[in-house]
Amino acid sequence: MKRERRVLFLPHQVEGTAFISERAASALFDEQGLGKTKQLIDSVARDVQRGIIAGAVVVCPNTLKSTWAAEVERHSELPYAVFGAGKRARRVAFSSLKAIFYIINYEAVVREVSSLRALLRFKRMAFVLDESHRIKNPDAKVSQALHQLNKEASKRVIMTGTPIANRPEDLWSQVFFLDDGATFGSSFEDFRERYRTASGGYVGLEDFRQRVASISLRRTKEEALTLPSKKVTYLSVRLKGRQGEMYERMRRDLYLWVKSLSGQEVLAQAENILVRLLRLAQLASNPRLLDASYAETPAKIAALDLKVRQVLDSTPERKVILWTSFVANIAMLGERYARFRPVTFHGDMAGEERDRSVSAFTSDASVRMFIGNPAAGREGLTLTSANVAIYLDRTFNLVDYLQSQDRIHRLTQDLPCEIVLLLAEDTVDEFIDFSLAQKHRLARFAQRDVDVISKGDLALRKPDILRALLGARVS
Repeated sequence: MKRERRVLFLPHQVEGTAFISERAASALFDEQGLGKTKQLIDSVARDVQRGIIAGAVVVCPNTLKSTWAAEVERHSELPYAVFGAGKRARRVAFSSLKAIFYIINYEAVVREVSSLRALLRFKRMAFVLDESHRIKNPDAKVSQALHQLNKEASKRVIMTGTPIANRPEDLWSQVFFLDDGATFGSSFEDFRERYRTASGGYVGLEDFRQRVASISLRRTKEEALTLPSKKVTYLSVRLKGRQGEMYERMRRDLYLWVKSLSGQEVLAQAENILVRLLRLAQLASNPRLLDASYAETPAKIAALDLKVRQVLDSTPERKVILWTSFVANIAMLGERYARFRPVTFHGDMAGEERDRSVSAFTSDASVRMFIGNPAAGREGLTLTSANVAIYLDRTFNLVDYLQSQDRIHRLTQDLPCEIVLLLAEDTVDEFIDFSLAQKHRLARFAQRDVDVISKGDLALRKPDILRALLGARVS
């Protein structure tokens, strides 16, 4: 059945459509929730009508292929082809040479370099990267494949609401796809030398900001839309009983190990330290993630019970989203809150199964809870049937946090939104919270969302790891 076409031309979308159409290479960095997909579709439709291009190849996360297909139907009458899973399914999509939009996921690009090159040479096409922060690592195979293919395109477009995923250098690979080094140079090493200090901080970001502005368009929700308010609420808990004992034992072991390392050894062991910090985060979230014999109610789960009752028992039609970074928590939460008929969403689910979860949550009044993993559900979802999102835990990934919270705070939301963060006092939770906040301040400055930043944030000063691991006071 053909979807009802939604004709909505907001001023910022009209401006964005023109911005893409008027340039051979463009970056649309609008904050998530402002309708980047619609702007791209409208731009391609305009350029096809004018004979500038014959269509567009859209590379997107695998979970967004069906979303892109739905959006093309909603905002145009143009034919499209979606690359399915498996070699045969991809061949069927390639054979549809009458399509205007060719939608393929990032993972399939490496396997289909030759076919994509042939398509780009056969037709004058725009080459579009949606959620372009996915290629922030220039050494990744998919990044290198896209850097080779970009030269075959008539137009190039990159789109993401979080261009600086965790640090300014995340932008180099994305912009290199766009202009082969015209903005930031052809060498990632030279880029780092220009903007990084020997101690790991940043310099020259005024120059960086000007270069970003020269190739991109970015609007925030505050300046482009009138949305309901969004507030962040912290719920602090203290670890007790066996959970507190388990956390203290692991914290002490990690503290003694890190203390024994020299400064150079700490750098060399950075990945191992991060893994062990995330194990501490798991203990603070739910010790059963690491020890199946744990049988007590974790401190955060007890606090979550109270918050869920407060949100859902007060108003029968309200819905809530629970986010956890650890997939093993999802089944446990689903069983615990079965009376709210929860749906789940994580990366181990098939695409059709994830689509059914989203559809049930948005359209079935009896489904009052969505339990998801931010890494899987951070992009492309509109979950505005809820206005409260609760984070049981978080990792150091800024994109996961920023993008997932904006699933509720976007177009079509008409209620004030609340982001609830559960934090275990005097644990790694506080170190993660500090790190995410600092990354966000640096990203907002580099993206020109704000014009002021502290010297401490430019230097990436943060509590020393040893200080962060000191003295978890356990009751």
